[in-house]
Amino acid sequence: MDSLSPRERVFLALSHHDTDRVPVDLTATPEAWERLKRHLGIYDEEGVLRYLGVDLRHLRQAYVGPPLPRFGDGSWTDVWGVRRRPVPHPGGGVYQEIIRHPLSQLQHANELAEYSWPKSEWWDPEAVVQQIYVLDAGTPYALTLPEFGDPGGIFEISWYMRGMEQFFVDLLRQPDIADGIMRRVTDFFMGTLERIMKMAGERIDLVWTSDDIAHQHGPLISMSAWRELIAPHHERLHRRVHELGARTMFHSCGAVRPFIASLLTIGVDVLDVLQTSADGMDPREIKEAFGDRLCFHGGIDVQTTLPFGTEAEVRRVTRERMDVLGRNGGYILAPSHNVQSDTPPQNLVAMCAEAGSLSTER
Repeated sequence: MDSLSPRERVFLALSHHDTDRVPVDLTATPEAWERLKRHLGIYDEEGVLRYLGVDLRHLRQAYVGPPLPRFGDGSWTDVWGVRRRPVPHPGGGVYQEIIRHPLSQLQHANELAEYSWPKSEWWDPEAVVQQIYVLDAGTPYALTLPEFGDPGGIFEISWYMRGMEQFFVDLLRQPDIADGIMRRVTDFFMGTLERIMKMAGERIDLVWTSDDIAHQHGPLISMSAWRELIAPHHERLHRRVHELGARTMFHSCGAVRPFIASLLTIGVDVLDVLQTSADGMDPREIKEAFGDRLCFHGGIDVQTTLPFGTEAEVRRVTRERMDVLGRNGGYILAPSHNVQSDTPPQNLVAMCAEAGSLSTER
């Protein structure tokens, strides 16, 4: 097979066809990027991606809305009214921990109409178009658009606003409140998506959606509650993505095996991140059961293999994932989450080298 462009390679893989090599993707924390740049002696992110042979590019949505409140203690409030505080962690870097849930005191669903919800106009679609223009000046890459510029999906942002414990109570005792929040979050996602896709839809290949619905040993919620109360909102969003001409890539960490059949029914095309260290997430079994209908993204563990494995171990696991998940296409090789600051850069290079994506030039 002649050499393919990155976009062609991804398109063929997602259509369940063999390619010249398995497509590769990579996302990382700022601290991990800095370590990788220093190790390679390449001091811009795009240069690193090109050297490693990464086939996807993740577009960023530019916020142009009203200034977000910031406070003297370093905390700040996001567009949903959720207040966060930066908390350093021992491995390097900072996590933005929630310290205030703005809807925690809500008593009735009709109060939601009075809340100040973010507007789609606070994000600039022309900035996305400009990113595409710059990227398309060179090699054509597969382009992924996040459902929203900040972390969190429909279920997650809803509990960020309400508080996790209270939102779980709502699902059981006040489902009209839970549904009202999730419906408004979904409406917002669809509004921002439609504005961007109207201007650049023919060039966007994947829309990344998300919700962490499992921990490492099983589901966070019952399957019946998820199917009845949460999944319909995702289905509405995914249906619109398909109508606008893109595929969906749904993210959840953890032991999501019980959800996979239902994820297919709500329009998920690609499952991210395939955390194989979680219970029930055997890649061979999952590929056998769903590989003819579902594609996979991820699979190289960021808790064990990448931070603590030797280069030889990273190569071995990478080869195993490609042999199993990449059979007959349907796989994008990637870490099982954003690479963290404790990952040796050499291991990322080893992963890409085994995938055959590494450039011969710097």
